[in-house]
Amino acid sequence: MIVTFDKETLCAAVTPTMSAVSNKNTITSIEGICITANEDGTVVLNSFDLEKGIRCTLNGRVEEPGSYIIGGQKLNQIIRTMPEDIRIEVGEKMRARITSGKSEFTLNAMPGEEFPNMPVLDGDWGFSMPQCELRDAINKTLYAVASGDPRPALNGIFFRLHDNCLTMVSSDSYRLAICEKEMVLNDVISGDALDTTMIVPGKTVAELLKMLRDDTTPVSIRATAKHIMFHMENLCFFSRLIDAEYVNYEKFIPKTPVTHATVSCEALRSSLERAALVAEEKTAGQSKSSVKFMFNDSVLRVSAVSINGTVNDEIPIEMQGPDMKIGFNCRFLLDALRACDHEYIKLSLVSSLVSMVITPDYDKLTEEEIAAAARKLESRGILAERYTHLAVPCHLRE
Repeated sequence: MIVTFDKETLCAAVTPTMSAVSNKNTITSIEGICITANEDGTVVLNSFDLEKGIRCTLNGRVEEPGSYIIGGQKLNQIIRTMPEDIRIEVGEKMRARITSGKSEFTLNAMPGEEFPNMPVLDGDWGFSMPQCELRDAINKTLYAVASGDPRPALNGIFFRLHDNCLTMVSSDSYRLAICEKEMVLNDVISGDALDTTMIVPGKTVAELLKMLRDDTTPVSIRATAKHIMFHMENLCFFSRLIDAEYVNYEKFIPKTPVTHATVSCEALRSSLERAALVAEEKTAGQSKSSVKFMFNDSVLRVSAVSINGTVNDEIPIEMQGPDMKIGFNCRFLLDALRACDHEYIKLSLVSSLVSMVITPDYDKLTEEEIAAAARKLESRGILAERYTHLAVPCHLRE
């Protein structure tokens, strides 16, 4: 195999491919990138860690076609240091010669036939949507995905398609995030209306977020019973799905809140960032981060006490209902507020023992702002969007 690449083109292809290169496995072949050069000048890069994989297609000057596996980590490091166009040669002795200008490296290679078989990248159903909208939904839910939870379902994001509405849900038992986007589905692959559910691993979604662009370029989503695929221009990112049943998250949303407070999201976020300087406390190898909220007389009093000291703050709010005192994990609550993208949010509470519901407060928007937001969504094929965050209270030390 002999092929020459433009440096920037090769770097742009290898970067996302690295997300599926394994570095902790006894199978040597999946620690590398399989490079397949075709006679027509197209080159396919494949990486696959047996859970998720990448297939990236790019153009190169192919002098001799072939397929070989080269160590991913070293290849990525080498091409970034090269000065100009990069030439890769692999001969019968399984030695990859990588040259650029006067620079030359030699690495061990393996035949492409030893690369593990990847799943067929064609879904039973699918649709496409703007990358920026999928990116937005991930940003609103990824923070609440559990990591290493014994319940497999909580280690992923729950996707549900129903009546042209994409709902994404995540929860780690301490918080819950829901994002809904009602939209016009394009490039639909399905005999009937799409109505399905699946759980995508959190690690997969985190890697996908790095690849999505913040514009209206479409991303095509395809899925089977066991795999999901995301097609973006010359890139295909695929992953196994989590085979489990998701929790009935709707039953955890309080239905009868008695206290409602509207507050500036930025003001509350800034207050919690200040409180976090004191609230973080590590004892016996565990990290505690509790903050107390006092809703009283149109003022939200934020306070925290730890061995580090104390902090007190006040934020003006618009409040309806009885006064309320409740405590939260400061860091968990901050994560939820950072996922909110509205100027004003509504906090809804039942009691100090029931989760607080955080939603955007559309009543604070003017008619012009509502119309502008609607036009922006419509230009992206979005008919309506909603998001909800739940923060589970914690015990307060008096």
